[in-house]
Amino acid sequence: MARSGLRRDESVPEITFAPLRTVVRALTAALLLALLLAAPAAAQRAPSDYRQTDAVLAHYPALKEVSLQSPAFVAATPSLTSQDELATFVTGLARNSRHLRLASLGHSQQGRDLPLLYFTQEGLDDPAAIARLDRPVIWLIGQQHGNEPAGGEAMLAVAAALSSGELEPLLARLSVVIVPRGNPDGAAADRRVLASGFDPNRDHLLLSQPETRALHAAMRLLPPDVVIDHHEFSVAWRWVEKFGAMQAVDVMILEATHPGVPRSLTEIAHRLYRPALEAAMDRHGLSSHDYVTTGTDMDDRLVSLGGNAPGIARNTFGLRGSVSYLIETRGVGIGLQSYQRRVSTHYLLAKSLLEASAGEGANLRAAIAAARRDAAADRSPLVVSHKVARRPLEMPLMDPQSGAAKPTPVTLADSRTLTAIEHRERPHGYLVLREGQAVAERLALNEVRVCEVTAARKVAVEAYDVERLGAASRRSRESINPDQSVRVTLRPATIDVPAGALFVPMNQPAAGIVAAALEPDSPGSYLGVGIVPMDDGESEAPVYRVMADLPLCTPR
Repeated sequence: MARSGLRRDESVPEITFAPLRTVVRALTAALLLALLLAAPAAAQRAPSDYRQTDAVLAHYPALKEVSLQSPAFVAATPSLTSQDELATFVTGLARNSRHLRLASLGHSQQGRDLPLLYFTQEGLDDPAAIARLDRPVIWLIGQQHGNEPAGGEAMLAVAAALSSGELEPLLARLSVVIVPRGNPDGAAADRRVLASGFDPNRDHLLLSQPETRALHAAMRLLPPDVVIDHHEFSVAWRWVEKFGAMQAVDVMILEATHPGVPRSLTEIAHRLYRPALEAAMDRHGLSSHDYVTTGTDMDDRLVSLGGNAPGIARNTFGLRGSVSYLIETRGVGIGLQSYQRRVSTHYLLAKSLLEASAGEGANLRAAIAAARRDAAADRSPLVVSHKVARRPLEMPLMDPQSGAAKPTPVTLADSRTLTAIEHRERPHGYLVLREGQAVAERLALNEVRVCEVTAARKVAVEAYDVERLGAASRRSRESINPDQSVRVTLRPATIDVPAGALFVPMNQPAAGIVAAALEPDSPGSYLGVGIVPMDDGESEAPVYRVMADLPLCTPR
């Protein structure tokens, strides 16, 4: 299998001892990252311990009209696809297809391969050559969460259909990249999280984990126009404990919802993709809902639409300039029950999105390019904090024994309907005077360009005075919108900027990533989690807002 990405240095490093303050900074940053990214402890219960009744299962028969060409369905009884079976399957597809070229993102923390599949009509494997085809580039990602196998299995079926099946003709108008299993260690253990215990789906801004860094490194080489992230949601667990009812719908769907996502990208999602998804579901009798989740507090009736945190995959992809969708089928906790239907649902929705993209062709690519230009030229204020609207909603749940419909009144926290609480004037860019290399490397993986100040000088800036809000609470760690960890006030200042300091301009398509990472009070910001450290007793952040359009440096 071909390899790509950074090669580890195999030399033995000289052992040195860092100053105590440096060690404390590093430990503090690691702890904050762990608090933000770790899955709730309750989520680590046995992932497949719930069995639906026959009355419930009668609502979810196999979709006989869908033929799935993937390892799980070789035998009459479906099974989970092992890592070896996955590797054998995709290697066989590549050997027998003139369209598929097989590469690798690298390896997981436990040494498992992360296959990467490139599909073009010409059979190209060079990302730059694929980009020059000037066709829409669609990325499909499966199984970021290891205990959500249906999306990953569907990616194998889509790969087979693109290789030599019903989807092959679409390659005349599209280039497709598939990551069938983003978390092979979690898949092997039937656990949501990575081997480190971190949740990869919360790490796309911080990029603290090797699996998410590897994914974004490949995306940097071949930037996506559209990203579809395939997951599964919990069927019973909190729903039964909290509402005495279980999830009834086949699938939940949501686009990027962070307020910094360019509005024109959201309009493409609503105009082109949502109708295509709904039509596919209607044709096959599938029930659907916007993606929602609920917390562990048994005393509230709150249900939240998928959140606005910038580190969630669908939001990060939107902030960096791609149309982004989350697809979730009802699957977590029920093992292989209704597995063919779940995998078929992912397959059908991926198929509908690819067909809709192919139908738009060059118009889609032009519309996304225009959205990126608009983002680069945007001078509107940043939304620093916002309030999510709440409204009553009747959730389409079902009785866990009889399977009877059990519509349940709840309160919905609607992340699509926001009221800005605080705006902040958009700067021309940010100066980072500490850990600039670490910041630059992370930002570059999200398609952000940076530069170094060419000569020492004094610069008029806005400085942040920072107040820590304390360690993240258990509730904030579970929250789909993690609490902000710092509060800031702004004041004018003039600072001495050394040559070589990092400057990050805002006049670029991924400006939303820049603001999310560098505004200290953004949830999960680089300063908030310690990537940009502050010493004990310091109150002024080593990150500054440059409000004038100054020629500070030449972009790299």
